[in-house]
Amino acid sequence: MRKTILITGCSSGLGEKLAEVLSSRGHKVYAGARNPEDIKIRGKLVRPVKLDITKESQCEDTVSYIIEKEGKIDVLINNAGYSIVGPTSDFTPQDYLNILDTNTVGVFRLVRLALPQMKKQKSGKIINITSLNGLISLPNFGLYSSSKFALEALGQALRYELAKDNISVTNVAPGAILSKSLKGKSLPHRSAREKFFLLKALLPMITEEEMARKINSIIDNPHPPARVILGRDANITYFLQKLLPFWVWDKLLLFAWNKK
Repeated sequence: MRKTILITGCSSGLGEKLAEVLSSRGHKVYAGARNPEDIKIRGKLVRPVKLDITKESQCEDTVSYIIEKEGKIDVLINNAGYSIVGPTSDFTPQDYLNILDTNTVGVFRLVRLALPQMKKQKSGKIINITSLNGLISLPNFGLYSSSKFALEALGQALRYELAKDNISVTNVAPGAILSKSLKGKSLPHRSAREKFFLLKALLPMITEEEMARKINSIIDNPHPPARVILGRDANITYFLQKLLPFWVWDKLLLFAWNKK
């Protein structure tokens, strides 16, 4: 059954891949981006829309436009977001406010606006793209991690509140993503994959195509889970963090971080 889907952050990366994969499955995709002309995926089932999720008026206009055209919103995929990496205390309070406004508050803006229609139609799915960094806080990712921790908490609360309205909320937490849009971008520190070659072999990055297929399966699932962790690295890291006594995990992280 064809669904009407709004995806944020579609000018590149995962958002672009989601628009491509979901429209190829026959869904009507409204692909949001600050600059719709940057959206490369075209076709009769893809509708680029101007959407900066930090601007209330653009969020209102987009949701109203979709409801006017389609009479419904079946799925909201909150994909737009960004990361800033570096020593946490080097950033400013404004840096912190900015990333929270996009990664967390922007999601809240759209959810609030989409919910009245979803409640009216007595159905809907909200899918939040969080991160392994929203489950485990790592050095140099302090601001990004806290924005994604907040998004995880928001999604969990909404899931229980909205279940009675037949609206599901799923947090999708990927590990490291192999992305063309990130090619050439480097971290200000050596990653664990660089320090420990075995990790690079054992914990491959997940591709955008794999993520898009998994998200498509969530859309097709009549009873989607509360959380989906994607990528071997994310699953193993999260499992270890839960399994090990905290002091052991703490020493492992300190050892990995301080290794030259």
